[in-house]
Amino acid sequence: MNSTNLKRFQSTFLVLIIVMTLISAIMMATGMVKVDWFAPKPLANIYGIWTEQEVAHYAADSFELRASGVFVNGRQISTHYQWDGNTLSYRLGDDVYLYNYLSNRLVRQQPAHYISTFARTRKG
Repeated sequence: MNSTNLKRFQSTFLVLIIVMTLISAIMMATGMVKVDWFAPKPLANIYGIWTEQEVAHYAADSFELRASGVFVNGRQISTHYQWDGNTLSYRLGDDVYLYNYLSNRLVRQQPAHYISTFARTRKG
């Protein structure tokens, strides 16, 4: 393949990629292709013990989610929580605890003293 043919091939390939990208974007924008096809499936079963990661084991927070509520150190702290497949929230006293599910972890967003991640250490 000589230089002219190589440049023609590269140009054609680049134009083809651009056209395919535009067609894909238009199909997603018009709803012909569902964007959520590319999103990970939400976690259906959130029950189990969730333990804070990347901190010393003696300082790690943990909580357990059961059908009957939220438990800390074996004591029930809330009988009500909301889980939509991506976001977990519950109230403890005046504080609202809010977690986002990301890559098999719950990432605590509130209370916002610091953002921490929790991994399920035992399924319920």
